[in-house]
Amino acid sequence: MPRFVIDEISKRENYIKLRVSEKIYSKETIFAAGYVFLDKAFIVVDKDKQDVLVYLFPKKEGQDLRRLGFEFTAELLNYAHYFNSARINAETVKAIMQRALFAVPPPAAKENKDKELEELIKELEKEERVNKG
Repeated sequence: MPRFVIDEISKRENYIKLRVSEKIYSKETIFAAGYVFLDKAFIVVDKDKQDVLVYLFPKKEGQDLRRLGFEFTAELLNYAHYFNSARINAETVKAIMQRALFAVPPPAAKENKDKELEELIKELEKEERVNKG
């Protein structure tokens, strides 16, 4: 069994202990996967010299501990991919957002511009009347 997956299953105490390598998964990824599991299990996160230890205590009696462990590792992969994609695409997303935000003038600026134009037109009309009269 790989070192970063299932470390121990205790049917007597009803928990599974997972050993998660920080070289593979960031703390952010581990916590995100844990958050998804809050409805399925009580979670304890600990650290030893090399790895992060995740203890899952199922909330329902008779839950398959091994399956719970593998579901947690699937969530680890899911969030690792998500955060990696977000990091890779961050500059592209930033550029798109900047274009979207600066391409259209904010409504308040447009209103001010419209008022200024109206005032200029009124002034020009007033000068025209003065020059004719």
